Amino acid sequence: MPASQILCDRLQELERVLGCSPQEMAEMGECSRATYYRYRKGKSVPDLLFLNNILNNETRVNTEWLLKGEKPVLKGSCEDGENKSSADPIRFINLPLHKMAPSEKGGEGKLKMQQLDNPSYTLPLCNTFVEHVINPDSKQLIAVIVQCDSMSPNIKPGSLIVVNTEKKDASNDGIFLVRFDDEIRIKLIQRLPSKKLLLSTINDKFEPLKLDLSADNFEIIGRVIWRGSAV
Repeated sequence: MPASQILCDRLQELERVLGCSPQEMAEMGECSRATYYRYRKGKSVPDLLFLNNILNNETRVNTEWLLKGEKPVLKGSCEDGENKSSADPIRFINLPLHKMAPSEKGGEGKLKMQQLDNPSYTLPLCNTFVEHVINPDSKQLIAVIVQCDSMSPNIKPGSLIVVNTEKKDASNDGIFLVRFDDEIRIKLIQRLPSKKLLLSTINDKFEPLKLDLSADNFEIIGRVIWRGSAV
């Protein structure tokens, strides 16, 4: 596994254990938020100065774990299976949070790719909710507030969705975030013969689109794995 992926997994685990947001982690490492997101997504390898700042500013972090992956994560913590209470402690997992809004009234919701790479907000979710309700098999989760009606009535305006960005396989039909050029949209994807896809919205006021899976300006960002809205 590449060093960038190993360290990005550890940074996300550290967020979970400490209950820190990506912004707080960037401040702890004394780097910009954009730089931290590159580390967090495995796009670049954290430098020694960043890792040293983490250890200096959060003295509970175990150096052996951060550099070598040897548990425990925090100094003085018990090893897995030793001296644990019967109930796991409540922790919060901070997901990048985005808002997908139409550029004009009644239009289809869109999100700029630049915004996806540099989120302005985070959403803290209880670990119990994530593990038992969303039940993900990935750490690559993002949250989006959908402020359009393109997927109504299934996803009403104001609904919150959680997207697994490791689930990009469209062989099984589902609702996905997809990229057209530099814009992100939410679409229902259906696989067609000859490696083509039918992209549509549940609200039929928007025209469906047939697309070649290998189109240069198209990318599947991830599958919607959970959705919820206020009563």
